[in-house]
Amino acid sequence: MIRMHPFAIATLILCATTPHASAQQIEKSPHLALGGKVPLIKTEAQLRTFLDDLEAQRFLLTTGLGIESYHQWLGNSPHLVSQFTRLNNQLLGRKDYAAVIERWLGKVKDSQLARRLDVQRTDFLISRANPQDILTLGESQVKLQDAVLAFRYSFGGKRVTMTELGETLRLQPDRTQRREAFLANAQAAKANKGRILACMRLNDRIGRSQGFLNGADANLQIQGLNRRQALKDLEDFERSTRPMMQELLAQVRRDLKLDTAQAWDIDYWLHQQEIKGGIDPWSREAGVPRLKELMTALGFEPEKRMIGLDVRDVPVGGIAFPTRPAFESRLLTNPFSGSEFYITLFHEYGHALHGVLINPKLPPGLLNVDPAPLSEGVAECLGHFAYDHNWLARAAGVSTERAAQLERIGKLQLLLWLRRTICLNSWVEIRAYDNLNADLDALYAEGFRKFMLCELPKGHFFGMIEVYGTSPLYLTSYLYGNMVATQLRAAMKSEFGVEDLSSESRVGPWISKHIFFPGLSIPWSKKILLSTGKPLGVDALSKYLDAAPR
Repeated sequence: MIRMHPFAIATLILCATTPHASAQQIEKSPHLALGGKVPLIKTEAQLRTFLDDLEAQRFLLTTGLGIESYHQWLGNSPHLVSQFTRLNNQLLGRKDYAAVIERWLGKVKDSQLARRLDVQRTDFLISRANPQDILTLGESQVKLQDAVLAFRYSFGGKRVTMTELGETLRLQPDRTQRREAFLANAQAAKANKGRILACMRLNDRIGRSQGFLNGADANLQIQGLNRRQALKDLEDFERSTRPMMQELLAQVRRDLKLDTAQAWDIDYWLHQQEIKGGIDPWSREAGVPRLKELMTALGFEPEKRMIGLDVRDVPVGGIAFPTRPAFESRLLTNPFSGSEFYITLFHEYGHALHGVLINPKLPPGLLNVDPAPLSEGVAECLGHFAYDHNWLARAAGVSTERAAQLERIGKLQLLLWLRRTICLNSWVEIRAYDNLNADLDALYAEGFRKFMLCELPKGHFFGMIEVYGTSPLYLTSYLYGNMVATQLRAAMKSEFGVEDLSSESRVGPWISKHIFFPGLSIPWSKKILLSTGKPLGVDALSKYLDAAPR
């Protein structure tokens, strides 16, 4: 099969708009020329033709951007992420296209057409902003991501990656070395803080120009979330899980014989619990074969899916790209040790499945994965299988008792990740938009104390998380994603009448039917209501974390 470069496809489309036609002929055409003027639209049929063409142009750009982003993360240079980002933002900045969408909202009889308008309206909100701000933000985000991918920490006389630094925190018995590894995070903060703040200020200006309270409010509402509710949910989660976190710190302190458990002690203690007895149940070499065996048992038929999988050292846990929705996805996952490798691998494979199991007959505007809260939720739903005691007993051959112990450790790791990485950073990021000129290092230290229940060493740590700049307010979706994951799992157990989902072949078809196949034709919150019988809530997540076997 010959793969054609997206720019070559764009050239074909330009040629297909009749290159020798006059401007008057093009304006009379019922079709939207590539980047052209709005044609005459007086009927639903004409509106549908306009949307067909607009969505096709957007699909062209987002597919190209997905491919180029994949190569950017692989470290392949030069890449065309900046060019595709600019073209995509220029298209979304078209006020004339946005005006058509606004004019027809609530005025069409066809329900699918109405949904397509809703989706486009959300995406075209950026047309309200200064076009130059949009383009500058896109370019700044690409430069920030390139800088993060190229960054190396100075540690132990070497230049090391984020993954290598994390492995020190997990594997190093020398507490002094672990502390130094933790403090090395400040190097990334120092290197990237300026770029991150520049992106945040642009994002804030854009959000305000769209009519939102600030940049945080804008990005949360675009995901279908609410700033006030998000802060409340963060506070509620912190309060409800505080006893579990206190118990975790106390156990770390007792087992490692410490006066005070610090941030650089917890990952080491958790890994020691995983390898207790001298057997690592999460062999890295067995990871991919076990993934495919699990996905087969769940009914996802992995041998039929076009999913590229590569284990690479990237500056996040992993990342997936729906490079051609409904047909092809690609994922990168980090070569971690222990359960983290499996959790990330399973999670990213969930994203990849989301991209290839959409109904291919949907219009291009609906042919996409769900917004972050639901897409991360389904990925987490599969990621949780990595420490499921039923699956561990079967796949790793450990005893039932040991599998139960390992599930408890897995849930403690999830608790730690949600409090330390997700809730802490989400709380800081939302609060930062109240005043981006405030002492953000002090704000970060306050958040650290709140969610980690220990003191952050003195230093400049705001800016460790580049996602503040590259994907504003995305981290919050992981808290909601875990609410989604646990609610979906509870619903499947109830409907199937089973406790063990890890060998249940109805899981894949059920998730595909309720979540993947409809694409964007159904709002994500309605999918949760239809599939689980209740709106999204925190109850299932709290019950899941508290059910860790002792």
